[in-house]
Amino acid sequence: MFGVIISTMFVPGFIFLMPNFLTLDRLGWLDTLAAIVVPGAAGAFGVFFMRQFFLSLPKEFEESARIDGAGPFTTFFRIMLPNATPALVTLLVLSFLANWNDFIWPLYVLFNDARLTLPIGLSKLQGAYTIDYPVIMAGAVIASLPVLLLYVFVQRYVIDGVATSGVKG
Repeated sequence: MFGVIISTMFVPGFIFLMPNFLTLDRLGWLDTLAAIVVPGAAGAFGVFFMRQFFLSLPKEFEESARIDGAGPFTTFFRIMLPNATPALVTLLVLSFLANWNDFIWPLYVLFNDARLTLPIGLSKLQGAYTIDYPVIMAGAVIASLPVLLLYVFVQRYVIDGVATSGVKG
């Protein structure tokens, strides 16, 4: 099953545009926030990233919890998941950045101008014959601020995640 999930990473994302669009249409989620958030929430990269992180955790954590009488759910939620905080935060930042900069998907599923994302809004600032560069550059700076602020608040976890990802216990 893991191989099937990973194999989707090698398929261009444009191939999934129409099936995802039809699925969201049947759910009635077109032109909503759910149309943007839900399809990007669980991708193959996230599955691969978290699997590799959990494989790098020492088996002694699970064994000691089992000896203490903890079941599988208690072991996961009280021992493994708190140790995965740096990896989860790193995945959150990477996923947020990828979805924040996405252009094509929001263009297909959002129809109301009030709901358009910043990359689409920046592209609409260009005229047919003129481009107001100062306005577009100011918009690009404003569009980059949330990503920078997110990183400032979670940089400790990202650094911990990067530092511990290459260490095998």
